[in-house]
Amino acid sequence: MKKVVTIFSIFIFGININAQEISEEQYMSYFIVVSDTSRNYVEIRQKMFTLSKRLKTEIDTMGREFNKAKNLICLPENHGDEIYAGNYYPRRYPSETLSLEYLSYYTNKNIPSKKTIALVAIVTRNKAKAMKKLKEVKKYSDKAFIMDASVYMGCMH
Repeated sequence: MKKVVTIFSIFIFGININAQEISEEQYMSYFIVVSDTSRNYVEIRQKMFTLSKRLKTEIDTMGREFNKAKNLICLPENHGDEIYAGNYYPRRYPSETLSLEYLSYYTNKNIPSKKTIALVAIVTRNKAKAMKKLKEVKKYSDKAFIMDASVYMGCMH
């Protein structure tokens, strides 16, 4: 009987491990235009509002706010998703709205701080669209740049 239980346990454990493996197919390649970066939330937020007016582009916070006590852009503590309530949840889908994101989520490069905030102007799979947006944003921000990002699209839970 012990052999049966052991074999069954190994079988179930093997299925569970395979179900949790992350494959390359769960990543999407995007071009992301970043207008500016900062570790100062208040400063970069003001730049977002200014850029929104100049470009006549909407802002989408995705329900996130800045929690001073945590020094973190995050969903409210009482958010319906218990796992991400009070935590940062990144923008993962194409969007032409402005948002504030943590740069470290979108890059594998060493950056000075995981708390560096990026003012994102567009997330797209279309390089020409990203280049056009970069040209627009450069009129108002000489620090703007475009980056290639491989974004995890699998289950975040």
